[in-house]
Amino acid sequence: MRKVTVILLLSVLSLLARAQAVPVLKAPALAAKCLVCKTTMYPPLSMMLEDGVDRHGRYHPPHKADYWSKIKNFYKPNGDEANDREGFNVHELGRKQIYFGIALGVNVANYRIVHKPFNGINDTIRSMHPSIGPGFNLGIIANWQFHRYFDLRLIPTLSFSDKSIVYNTVVRKEPVVKQTISSIYLDFPLQIRFKSDPIRNTRIYVIGGARYDYDLASNSSTRSNTLLKVKKNDVAVEYGMGVMIYFPYFIMSPEFKVSQGVVNVNSPTQGYIYSRVIERLYSRTYTFTLNLEG
Repeated sequence: MRKVTVILLLSVLSLLARAQAVPVLKAPALAAKCLVCKTTMYPPLSMMLEDGVDRHGRYHPPHKADYWSKIKNFYKPNGDEANDREGFNVHELGRKQIYFGIALGVNVANYRIVHKPFNGINDTIRSMHPSIGPGFNLGIIANWQFHRYFDLRLIPTLSFSDKSIVYNTVVRKEPVVKQTISSIYLDFPLQIRFKSDPIRNTRIYVIGGARYDYDLASNSSTRSNTLLKVKKNDVAVEYGMGVMIYFPYFIMSPEFKVSQGVVNVNSPTQGYIYSRVIERLYSRTYTFTLNLEG
């Protein structure tokens, strides 16, 4: 019995010694080629990525990242913008040179007045000055991105505005008279836009151009002799600036611009006291617009 026990113990010890001598085989790690150079073998991609940046220092676009990465790094451009800008808005990739949008805006407008010399004919009027009136705009944007920094823009717009002229008279019953002219314009502005380099998800820009206006509410053809009349057609120069804010599928651009009329819109009314003191009228408009393009 003792011999059997000793033999069993020796057998167990021999098996344990063999097990320690044999090396443990581990599963080979999977390897993957580098996404950029396509040649060198690297460990799995999950080991290569740390905080969304691979060994080449390139940023991974948020539409391929997890939910929290999208919020943390909202539409940040890739590090290698020249070859891979997947993280930037689709309009900036050069794939879509022509795109459209809408323009919603508010405006204030008045006239720049050139008056006739005060003499015996118009001595009833002591002085006069323009008064600002409110309005709003609704337009359709057509944008051609023909260069990395330049856009050509056509924005047909329906515009409503009120302009007033305040007269100080010598008449005691009406020492102050206010003449208001309401206009409904069809505007056709043609603009050039110059854009800065991207700053994260924004670009600053300046605009300049010319605009043709057709006044649908013009009263120049009426026969009344008690109205202050303006012409139907006007031409203005425009200039301004704004900020382009990039979202995944559209661009929002708050914009401020000034329009200065270059055509005399005064349509004299013969014998009307408030018209005969005016030599020339030029429109002037200040507009704040929110552009949505996509």
